[in-house]
Amino acid sequence: MPIESQVVQLPPVPLMHWRRFAEMVGLDEGVVRGLCDKGYLPVVNQGKYRFINLALLTQRCLEADVGE
Repeated sequence: MPIESQVVQLPPVPLMHWRRFAEMVGLDEGVVRGLCDKGYLPVVNQGKYRFINLALLTQRCLEADVGE
């Protein structure tokens, strides 16, 4: 049975709050927080706020796709 995948188009912004990112991609907030803590998602900390660096994440994904 094939697994259906859904492509999520993120808005063209360089940074996004990690909670909004979790909501947009359909992951639990705890999962996204863990991915940030472990360095799997590139983050920028601004004071007490943490943002996902979408520009860097997109670049890494495109580079990984080319290598396959």
